Amino acid sequence: MSEDRKFVTALARGLDVLRAFQTWIGPMSNKQLSEVTGIPKPTISRLTFTLKKLGYLTQTGRNGKYELGAGILSLGYPLLSNLRVRHIAHEHMAELARLSGATVALATRDHLNMVFVDECCGNTSTTLRIDVGARIEIASSAIGRAYLAGIRPDQRAEILAELAGIHGERWPELHDRILSAIRQVEERGFCIVDGEWRRNTRTVAAPLVSQDGNTVMAMSCGGPIFSITLERMEQELGPRLTHICTADSLYLGN
Repeated sequence: MSEDRKFVTALARGLDVLRAFQTWIGPMSNKQLSEVTGIPKPTISRLTFTLKKLGYLTQTGRNGKYELGAGILSLGYPLLSNLRVRHIAHEHMAELARLSGATVALATRDHLNMVFVDECCGNTSTTLRIDVGARIEIASSAIGRAYLAGIRPDQRAEILAELAGIHGERWPELHDRILSAIRQVEERGFCIVDGEWRRNTRTVAAPLVSQDGNTVMAMSCGGPIFSITLERMEQELGPRLTHICTADSLYLGN
């Protein structure tokens, strides 16, 4: 992609700097940003200066490190506000969360991650908490694998090839698990993942696919393994989730 003449490397690097804060806890220095992104430190210094001037980064008073600024919210809010399916699905998600006592989440893809755009929590002390805007690996999560099951084979092959280059020796086993989840979706509309994203958690997920097939998201329902049996996932929550996704997909892409 970077070899395309229309590709603006400077813009891509600026976005890489902003993305770096997704995987780091707390403010970051130019040196840390350089290590995380692989961008030379002199370039990082120019990028952070520019992003600070634009309001997308702020600088802490104690040590001069950077953190995301309020300007980032102005980029994300229009997306959430105009995402019609999010508003339609929320009521259905809330009802499923209430019935299951679990966390129900809606997500879309961001490169090799899924980013949550909505969530509803059940009324139990053991409910998982997922923040809107949080990211989760597409390869090891139920919601990510459900997404992969919903996209076109050529799109899936491209993502899997990129994942193979990242995961190295772990890839053959991880690839088998992804393919197993895709088969689950093909056979019954949903897939289940135990303890891969987070230990002692069980999650069921299903894809939302627009009528023209061009827009795909995914929805999940999950909680601690001790509070949700595999049988309940397979016989009750999975089918309910699939029904919701089928109904709400009518509003996807509109």
